[in-house]
Amino acid sequence: MTRVRNRRGEGARLRAEMIEAATGLLASPPEEVLSLRAVARAVGVTPQSVYLHFADKQELVYAVVERLFERLDRVLDAADGGAGTPFDRLRARCLAYCAWGLANPGHYRLLFDSPATGQMGTGYAGSPGAAVFEGMRGALEPCLSPGEDPHACAVAVWTFLHGNVVLRTGKPGFPWPGLDGLVDQVLASYRPW
Repeated sequence: MTRVRNRRGEGARLRAEMIEAATGLLASPPEEVLSLRAVARAVGVTPQSVYLHFADKQELVYAVVERLFERLDRVLDAADGGAGTPFDRLRARCLAYCAWGLANPGHYRLLFDSPATGQMGTGYAGSPGAAVFEGMRGALEPCLSPGEDPHACAVAVWTFLHGNVVLRTGKPGFPWPGLDGLVDQVLASYRPW
């Protein structure tokens, strides 16, 4: 593939193209198959060009992780933005989370079930995934009874959602009940009557 060289000052565009190419390559696990050479080939540049933007593979994977969490966060915000009650917004967010994970199994695995993201040296605060969790917690808080721990409840809901995505992806032949009904069952204690 012959690439038209960017004009001076358009390095940010090339960097974005490299992140997008790596994102595409990481759509199918495992992430270990990603190489800077593969990204260079996909973008149509020399491997040395990739090193001008990323010190190593880890830095590139981190940029992909940031981009994917931003996308997931936008999907979840859009899902609960049009719903009526706080419970409706929470339910919409939960269903959108599962739908995104099931539609993007390689990317979901990279974000939530991969040694690569666990070894990035970031704690929770300020991590790329913190906004996604905080959005879930924020959607859940108006549905809680006085005295319930918002953090613990959000962890319980997230654990349920994550388990559904991972198990449905890994065991497609199992006779799964409908996701809507399962989400309703788990969220029943948060529904105002």
